[in-house]
Amino acid sequence: MCREMEKIYSEGMESGEKRGIEKGELKKAKETALSMAEEGMDVKTIARLVKISEKDVQKWIDENLCTMK
Repeated sequence: MCREMEKIYSEGMESGEKRGIEKGELKKAKETALSMAEEGMDVKTIARLVKISEKDVQKWIDENLCTMK
């Protein structure tokens, strides 16, 4: 029984670590995309460079503009 609990715990830790890394990578992509937009780059180019959909990049830009007002 102890080995089963250790396995479950280990799998949970790995899953949590993976989600944390993914969130961090997405946060960095968003920061980079917003910086590129501030420099005047178009959404299509930004999306290609940060490897995020144009729709998501445009959403980030729109959200950022709303918070700046």
